[in-house]
Amino acid sequence: MINSGVFIMQNKINSVAEKLRYYREASALSQQQVADALGVNRSTYTKYETAQSTPKLKTIVKIATIFNVAPELLLPENNSGAAPPKQMKDTATADSPIYQLSKDERGLIARYRSLDKDQKREIIEMISDLSKKAMLE
Repeated sequence: MINSGVFIMQNKINSVAEKLRYYREASALSQQQVADALGVNRSTYTKYETAQSTPKLKTIVKIATIFNVAPELLLPENNSGAAPPKQMKDTATADSPIYQLSKDERGLIARYRSLDKDQKREIIEMISDLSKKAMLE
């Protein structure tokens, strides 16, 4: 069954930039968080959302993974009027996998919340370094 919210959104938003912003906000992520996950500067990601630059297809696939949507959903409209593919998900819904945490993930968040400001910063840097290393492999 096609999610009508996604279909309505698709009909109103046609550009890659608008779609990136819509799905980032629906995922409750900041531009900095998406940029960090991609391993780019926030200004680079901001240029994607303001249409000053267009991400490469490889980057769109990574962004789609972050937003938990099919990559096709982030591509420009082809004006065919076709409905979006069935596997596309509306990340704004509370039952979306982005909101469903495993026991380990909940434990990590609980431990993270108990850290002081400096320890949190150190953990974020470690995760960022690991993420960048994984992208290079």
